[in-house]
Amino acid sequence: MRVFVTGSTGYLGRAVVQHLVSAGHAVTGLVRSEARRPHLARLGARAVVGDIHRPETYASAARESEWLVHLCFEAGERAADADRTAVDTLLGAARAANGPRSLVYTSGCLVLGKTGAAPAYEDASTEHAFFNTWRPAQERRVLAAAGPALAAAVIRPAWVYGGDGGMAAEYFASALADGAAAYIGDGQNRMPLVQRDDLARLYRLVLEQRAGGVFHAADEGRATVREHAAAASRAAGRGGATRSIPLEEARKTLGPFAEAYCLDQLLGSRRAQELGWKPRRPFVDLAEQAFVEWQAARSSVSS
Repeated sequence: MRVFVTGSTGYLGRAVVQHLVSAGHAVTGLVRSEARRPHLARLGARAVVGDIHRPETYASAARESEWLVHLCFEAGERAADADRTAVDTLLGAARAANGPRSLVYTSGCLVLGKTGAAPAYEDASTEHAFFNTWRPAQERRVLAAAGPALAAAVIRPAWVYGGDGGMAAEYFASALADGAAAYIGDGQNRMPLVQRDDLARLYRLVLEQRAGGVFHAADEGRATVREHAAAASRAAGRGGATRSIPLEEARKTLGPFAEAYCLDQLLGSRRAQELGWKPRRPFVDLAEQAFVEWQAARSSVSS
């Protein structure tokens, strides 16, 4: 199938593109500059240079594709506007096309806010969404557009790790640099994680099965943030040493988003697993493997 992907050269986008191409699909990705074109070419995908704020630069490519995947996220004050523009453009492309289409919108676990003791599944409330509080409305817009000609899905990933970036990379880097893996706050909160390739596989399953509705993506771990950091520290050869960064200190560099690192959450992926998706074991069991992959990815980038 022909697939159009926004955010195609980002941390998650690269993995999603790679999985779709490997499965035999023809992928076109939106990139911001000509300099990014070779990144997609190496993955076997075609690039369209454009600006998420300017629909005329990518609407045509979206209309030509049966599957539409929105992964682009623009941080900062223009984030909500960029997201609305992208959703408007992709929905317009789907409506204008001949034949069935599928649209996958990327949200995140923070829309669930603090979840409590039990895992939050796909039907959980988004009334207490944290940080990007405009996202639940975008989810509803996408889901409301579903019909016979459009399969509309929302994927809410947990905190992603794997390869050259993500949550584990922060732990590994601080462990190597300072002798202790750093975390924010007291570390007693639980943080749901998902491995990047596992998450990319879920995107493929949702598209190939023309599935609709909300899907959570998280491993089955229940570890605290401090336990994640300790596992990363051991994997990096630092003996489990960890270091707490006070929330007030973290706010100086991360702003209000620092509080997201202290949010207590558990996530359940019931609907994703009904599609046949099965995440790998929790991060605390795979930290050594993740560290080896992170080092290899860093070496590849530097060379």
